[in-house]
Amino acid sequence: MINNFSFPTNISFGPGALSLLPAYLRENSLKKPLVVTDEVVKELPFFKKIINQLKQGGLDPLVYSDIHKNPVKTDVLKGKQAYGHGRDCLVGLGGGAALDVARAIALSINHNRDLFDYDELTGGTSLITEPIPHFVTVPTTSGTGSEVGRAAIISEDGSKKKRILFHPDLMAKQVFADPELTYDLPPNITAATGMDALTHHMEAFLAKGFNPMCDGIALEGIQLIWGSLEQAVVRPDQHSRIQM
Repeated sequence: MINNFSFPTNISFGPGALSLLPAYLRENSLKKPLVVTDEVVKELPFFKKIINQLKQGGLDPLVYSDIHKNPVKTDVLKGKQAYGHGRDCLVGLGGGAALDVARAIALSINHNRDLFDYDELTGGTSLITEPIPHFVTVPTTSGTGSEVGRAAIISEDGSKKKRILFHPDLMAKQVFADPELTYDLPPNITAATGMDALTHHMEAFLAKGFNPMCDGIALEGIQLIWGSLEQAVVRPDQHSRIQM
């Protein structure tokens, strides 16, 4: 069963959720998505399958995957150039790096200052005033949470100093969270991303600020991970993957 809920953005969750993507784009009069992913995901069977489904659905996807594991500014600028080839929306598909680059590309389309002029830590958020292209995310691991985020972390090419691009409008319009995309993850990646997710929940719960909603989500997340991560790593099955 695919469940639909909204917190803080619209999410379709469940095995097979990704198959809803072509119809979603058509329903929103979007025909030419720029699909942003990384070189590893690009070669996986499920990725090739969804690209074929998009084409069979009358859509014209263009894949951009020239990104680093820790994304840098030039990754975003190259993606902006790719979007300029008649694209009308963005689909970020992958882990944190791909989703951060996709979000930063979305920011850059109608904002033409230097990318790091929009750095939140230097007051750049106030400069984000133009429309953001329609943006959809598809996470492929459980660790990042970037699919529902409003920020992208991009590094300087030379110094590798990290910059934060943040704005509420950078939140995805729709998330397709499909556990089937994690079924073929190797044990070490499952373990690493699972511990990453656990760490995020622990940080959220232990933070000093008062936020009972955040505490509730954090505690529920810790419980889900405690009951499913070992199974997902050692003897993965559908239930443990869904829980993660």
